[in-house]
Amino acid sequence: MKRGTRVTALVAATIVSGVGFAGTASAAGPPVYSKYTVTGTTHIAKPGADLPLGPGQFDMYTLIGSYTFYGTITLPPVKVTKSVPGIGKVSGTVTLGPGSAEGSVFGSFTGSATWPVKVSDVRVNGVPYDVGASCGTAQPVTTELVPDGFVTGKGGRLNSTYTIGEFANCGSATPVVNAAVPGPGNTLALDLTWG
Repeated sequence: MKRGTRVTALVAATIVSGVGFAGTASAAGPPVYSKYTVTGTTHIAKPGADLPLGPGQFDMYTLIGSYTFYGTITLPPVKVTKSVPGIGKVSGTVTLGPGSAEGSVFGSFTGSATWPVKVSDVRVNGVPYDVGASCGTAQPVTTELVPDGFVTGKGGRLNSTYTIGEFANCGSATPVVNAAVPGPGNTLALDLTWG
């Protein structure tokens, strides 16, 4: 890397991390792109299920001057199997996202992500249910992303407690899915590694 390019990169990193500036300014120039590898877990409270997440990716774009960001968090589908009282063994594939993230890095990190949640390959006691391609939450799930050692341009953990709303468009399995999944008190922990 040439010296001029290195200095420019260091200045951009300093600005984005919220170090060495005061006050606000209008956005200047194109957004700064950062890529993070994402792994983590989510705990779904109603069935008491812990789902491993990732590895996925967070593509983050930070606007210099306003020190706001936007981006997309992409995670692979995950298989879950759980015994539900009164129903039996319920299994399915859960896809969280892609999540649309936004927030601010002015001084410290604040942010949220909005996730569509979809369910596919639903089986109850081994019997498959045709839920179609549109089975998911009627409204996207919103998670507030609370930093736990997370530093822009370095990485760290983001935590959230969130509510899952009712599911729709799941055919005959809609009541089963709604009995097994929606509710408050769900938790999310994402570990982001920069680069």
